[in-house]
Amino acid sequence: MKKLILFLFAAILSLTSSFGNSFSEDFEKLKSLQGKWQGTLERTDGTSDSFEINYSVTSNGSALLEESDTGGIEMLTIFNVQNNELLSTHYCALQNKPVSVLKSTTKGEFVFITDSKRSGLSTEKEAFVTSWKISLMPEDSNTIHYQYTVTGPEGVVFVATSVLKRA
Repeated sequence: MKKLILFLFAAILSLTSSFGNSFSEDFEKLKSLQGKWQGTLERTDGTSDSFEINYSVTSNGSALLEESDTGGIEMLTIFNVQNNELLSTHYCALQNKPVSVLKSTTKGEFVFITDSKRSGLSTEKEAFVTSWKISLMPEDSNTIHYQYTVTGPEGVVFVATSVLKRA
């Protein structure tokens, strides 16, 4: 019986560690973005702006800071692993703070979905970023595809996309 309990404990510990490592591995891949990126942000509402992102690793390697400038409007996003989740906290020009959780990562594409409850936001009352996709290009480490969706009381306000090149 003791052997069975020890075996089960070891299996659970191993499983928990592998989940933690998965998020840690994903976070390490995101850290590879460190540096300056430039492109044009195109929105489905027909508008576009110059788009610049600067990624820096900070807080003893525990956070990735994304500082973006879209046509002169500055925003800030922080990525970090907390409680076995890869999170992004976005300080938005819309004057709110969506907190998103990594929902999937496949072939270098990271999909974050905003947790409305955790963020204290409701699309019934206000517009905010509800999802992000950051696609690393395995064949070209100097190119990324970036997309986010803003949703509000009337539904999707716009989807913004950009192909960014390392500066």
